Amino acid sequence: MNAAGAETLAQTFALAQQHNPALRSAQANYQAALSGIPLARSSLLPQVVAGANLSANAQDNSDNPLLQKFGMPTQWNYTARDINLVATQALYQPADHLGVKQADVRARIAYLQFVQENQNLMVQVATRYFDVLAAQDSLHSLQEQEKAVAEQVKSAQANFDAGNGTIVDVRDAQARVDLTAAQVLAVENQLQLAHNSLQQLIGAQVQTLAPLPSSAALFAPTGDLKDWARKAEEHNLGVDQARLGVELAQLKAKKSGTGNLPTVSAYARVDHNATTGGSPLFPFSNRANVASVGVQVRWPLFTGYAVQSDVEQTAHLLDKAQADLDSARLAAAQEARAAYLSVQSGLAQVNALDAAIASSHSSLQANETGFKVGLRVNIDVLNALSQLYETQRQTDKARYDVLINTLRLKNAAGQLAPHDLDALSALLVPR
Repeated sequence: MNAAGAETLAQTFALAQQHNPALRSAQANYQAALSGIPLARSSLLPQVVAGANLSANAQDNSDNPLLQKFGMPTQWNYTARDINLVATQALYQPADHLGVKQADVRARIAYLQFVQENQNLMVQVATRYFDVLAAQDSLHSLQEQEKAVAEQVKSAQANFDAGNGTIVDVRDAQARVDLTAAQVLAVENQLQLAHNSLQQLIGAQVQTLAPLPSSAALFAPTGDLKDWARKAEEHNLGVDQARLGVELAQLKAKKSGTGNLPTVSAYARVDHNATTGGSPLFPFSNRANVASVGVQVRWPLFTGYAVQSDVEQTAHLLDKAQADLDSARLAAAQEARAAYLSVQSGLAQVNALDAAIASSHSSLQANETGFKVGLRVNIDVLNALSQLYETQRQTDKARYDVLINTLRLKNAAGQLAPHDLDALSALLVPR
């Protein structure tokens, strides 16, 4: 992997678009599907084929009594050559016309798959990006907590040395220091794993990431739950693909029904024939140019029940495609509902946690004052410290979850676009 200095979310996503193999695969599949359209149309265009044939022939008529009676040769060799040019033009090919329409629908499905993969990549990059930020915030919070607990150890030790505290206070504080140090090690490992996961997704090493300031405003999505569920049922990319899948199955069913219909094509052919050889007594040679123009009709009368079986199979596949469409609509609506409720719940949780942080600050100050005047013991201060920093970590995580679930909601509704990621990236402050 190459090192990169990308910091913002938009820059990180741009790297992912360049290197992500799943997106490149979807793009190649779309290009291949586009190439299938002229390939399908080619059967309706003129076809010109040149051919040549050269053969050496030996003929033996020794058993012919008439030739023997008149003393004529009964064996001779000759060479035959044929050069031809054949042009054909389809006049009535219903199956091939439907094949062009099928190729066009397949290209549209491939395009939607490519767009969907790009949108999924947006959500994946944002998720892993914020996983790194969340781990960084947790590590910073734990390091600050570790410093605060270390100061409390010094305070407890000073009180014990002055005869104003107990050894229990010292040991409680030291135990909390050891616990916080273990938590720091765990979060450091979590941060490294989050970095590796992001780097694997984007195919490059990102040195720094722009953080999300605590002052960044979070907004609820416009519209209610029913509106978002309806949008998902109508515009979700998976639903659009399933809808095109029904159209493709309908075309396939129509194409199978053309198996008993005739096909008509016009042709023109030019042949140049030459024959040389014979026997020493009767040598011969022949040259001829032949041109022909005509119309060819092919009408299948009996195909071993292949057409009937194909019609029956495609009818079942059409039922399957319609069922898949219904399933895609239900899944999209449920995905939108889950994301919408997660956003609403996350916003309420952020507000509640912000209030809890203010309360935890007041509680810590009160416990520290009480400890100094002997109304609180050391464990009360340690618990207040842990509560404050834990609440901060929960708040940071809740804020990231709101942003991620907002992207998931738009993705479920088929409305996620690059400007959504740009707007989210604008909230971040480069270091």
